[in-house]
Amino acid sequence: MKKKEQLFSEKANNNYLCCFNNRCSRHAECLHWEVGQYVDTKTGVLTCISPRYLGAVNGSCDFFCDNKPITMPVGMLHFYDEMPAKTCRDIKNDLIDHTSRATYYKFHRGDRPITPDMLTLIESVCRRNGWKRPLNFDGETKDYLW
Repeated sequence: MKKKEQLFSEKANNNYLCCFNNRCSRHAECLHWEVGQYVDTKTGVLTCISPRYLGAVNGSCDFFCDNKPITMPVGMLHFYDEMPAKTCRDIKNDLIDHTSRATYYKFHRGDRPITPDMLTLIESVCRRNGWKRPLNFDGETKDYLW
């Protein structure tokens, strides 16, 4: 993972949703607020959560995003190694149907970490197709849920 300052600066200046509501009770632990602190001073216009948004006043902001990185599986190159061919084919086709071919292969090659929501989908597809054994990913990475 890149250095936090470089990563947040890139996000802040590339259309990431930033927040500037210092009155929100959860701003110190929100990724949108923290990235907002890295917006370039030369930037005049950007997409942001309104500082006047009332949903953030009581700490229940709909846009809240935890600023702590999480550990996520990455890569599926050896995912199917122990599965029967029919099970492999059914799981792969089911996953492509639920995402898209391009998205599936980004996860498969390890270009994108497997988010908790995607992991839940992969697990349910595998179980629905009869695979009960542990899932075999290539590795794991620590990253933010942007």
